[in-house]
Amino acid sequence: MKKITTCFLLSILFLGLLRVEAQLVSNITALNAAIASAVPGSTIILANGTWTNVQLQFAKNGTAHNPITIKAETIGGVFIEGKSYIRMGGSYIYVEGLIFQNPSGLDTNRPVIEFRGSSTDCNNCKVSNIKIDSYNGNEAQKSNTYKWVLIEGQHNEISYCSFIGKYGVGSIINDNRNTNTPDYTKIHHNYFADRTPIREVNEDNDQDAIRIGNSGTSQFDSFTQVYDNYFYNFVGEIEIISNKSGSNKYYNNTFEDYSGSLTLRHGKNCEVYNNFFLAKGRSFSGGIRMMDENHKVYNNYIQGTVAKYPNNSSTNGLAGINIHNGILNSALNGYYQVKNAIIVNNTFVNCDLGIRVGATFSAGTQNQPPQDVVISNNIMYENTNRAIQVTTQLIGTSSKYVNNIKQNGTFDSFGSVSATGNINVTSGLLTSGTYFYNITNGSPAINYGVGNYTFLTEDILGGIRSSNFDAGAEEFNAGGTRLPYKQSDVGVIVGFGGSPTLSVSQSSLDTQYLKIYPNPVNGNFLNISLKNKALGRIYILDMMGKIVMESVIENNTGSIDVSDLYKGIYALRVQGDTKLFVK
Repeated sequence: MKKITTCFLLSILFLGLLRVEAQLVSNITALNAAIASAVPGSTIILANGTWTNVQLQFAKNGTAHNPITIKAETIGGVFIEGKSYIRMGGSYIYVEGLIFQNPSGLDTNRPVIEFRGSSTDCNNCKVSNIKIDSYNGNEAQKSNTYKWVLIEGQHNEISYCSFIGKYGVGSIINDNRNTNTPDYTKIHHNYFADRTPIREVNEDNDQDAIRIGNSGTSQFDSFTQVYDNYFYNFVGEIEIISNKSGSNKYYNNTFEDYSGSLTLRHGKNCEVYNNFFLAKGRSFSGGIRMMDENHKVYNNYIQGTVAKYPNNSSTNGLAGINIHNGILNSALNGYYQVKNAIIVNNTFVNCDLGIRVGATFSAGTQNQPPQDVVISNNIMYENTNRAIQVTTQLIGTSSKYVNNIKQNGTFDSFGSVSATGNINVTSGLLTSGTYFYNITNGSPAINYGVGNYTFLTEDILGGIRSSNFDAGAEEFNAGGTRLPYKQSDVGVIVGFGGSPTLSVSQSSLDTQYLKIYPNPVNGNFLNISLKNKALGRIYILDMMGKIVMESVIENNTGSIDVSDLYKGIYALRVQGDTKLFVK
């Protein structure tokens, strides 16, 4: 009976995955005809080879179960060249596997890919496994604003793409946000590399990798997530990522050998956490810049940042974390005063400036100090100048410096602001590891964290923090395995050719310690328990191996709301152990 039931369930799952027969096309005329006749479930496959002057503009509607897919015959086998672009509108359109290269005669007013076609935004659309390689205008066009990917619409996603060799003004990815409506964009597992500025670094604006929003709509929420991206050898301006909207999250990203910073330029209620900033002593490099209200910055590892320009002149714009002054009654495109910010459990290593408080570009008008800011549980190791530089004192009754630890570098005077437990040690704080500086046994950072931060459940490596948690981004012996991305990861787990799947085969481990119930799930919740160990990060995968849900449970028992999952068979994976369940 059990075998029959399983076969029946698998049959139902198979029937639910049926699609319209795929169509292979080998020229632009056939491609346009296939798109014109596409229906939900259509898969249009571009034959391997070089395609020139591909200019697609369309609006079609797929469904969640049956998207319309336009893809390469094999990933990396289709080359789009000349004067090409894709403008797609409608819903549930997926574009996969193409390489854009060797441009000629470009119209820089048209992005390479735009989530809008035939005057219709694209919603629930995805671009994945796309490479855009040096697809730039000519030298005379370098000052024209030429964006590679322009996002419009809602619930769109860009993943496992590589964006290499951008030259000229214009964001690589621009989430335009011309309305006040949340757009819920996801940008993840992409590779951004080898951008060069058109003149000296930061002489021209709009040379970022990602921009979320614009100043005009910046005071409205976007709910965008930017995670698991890798930025390498990236030099453009002060903003690698430019946040200009509210309630966005930036996490698990790696920045390596770069100039610039992740900048919260406009917008409120953003979170920046679990990111690695590995500047390697490159000039004009920082970690995070902050303006506006209600931000949380935690669990970030920042190493080797240098705030000065290549000619060694100074700038007030950069530091490991730079908390700017604001302008009274600021215009939307000005500098909103920082208020109610939480900056906790970050680690700074060999930075010239760790945390910078109250920096200003215009002393006359930018004179509103950061207000009600908490700076706590941060580690500053071997900073060459200042561990915490205070240009303008914090204000507000909630402002405080608590339990920050430094080894070398100096703390500026905190004035009359509440300050307790901020200490200097002479040795033993961190030790050099394979990928970054780690906490080791006996470090004064162990159990030195204070405060009740409900969001601080994990460390930067994905390990579970204890109730007596450590200072800094890493929790000692917490069991986390997440590491910064590196060049050997490109095309494997991040960037073009990267895989979004995990194995869903039954684990060879003893599964008697992992229990899930009820199975089948007859309500909205799946209960999980693990004997004598915190569950930690949990993945739910479909039968194709794609991660469809991710959660963290810091106890050894918990529940996951699976009401949004479609009926079918899924795999739940916890700490290398996998079990199947039926929804």
